[in-house]
Amino acid sequence: MRKLLADGFTGERQKNTDRIATVHDLRFVIFDNDTRVIFASTFDGTWESYIDDFATILPDEIDLLFHECAGYPGIHAPNIKDWIASQQVTAVGFYSAYPDASVRDIWKALKTKKAFDVLLDAAG
Repeated sequence: MRKLLADGFTGERQKNTDRIATVHDLRFVIFDNDTRVIFASTFDGTWESYIDDFATILPDEIDLLFHECAGYPGIHAPNIKDWIASQQVTAVGFYSAYPDASVRDIWKALKTKKAFDVLLDAAG
């Protein structure tokens, strides 16, 4: 997995992840001599729709990233949500600087800012 993630989420991997349009951030932490991994993410919507998005939008990427995890049944397995839930650990604390803004809201605000900056630069 370390080798797969060496380039991070740039290029095609970023474009593919952006297609989900609900993921604010995600990260992988590999530890215990590369025998364990933490996957953590922040997303809009329900957990069910989040997992469904991965299964329908990025199934090959998800299977590639998690196929080495013990017991991973594959993203299309009927028990995938049960397997994921059995692996989860609930965070003991969480902070968001923008709890009411979705990924799409943020993208729209950034696009608006960029257009406004262009107008200001042209006027200056």
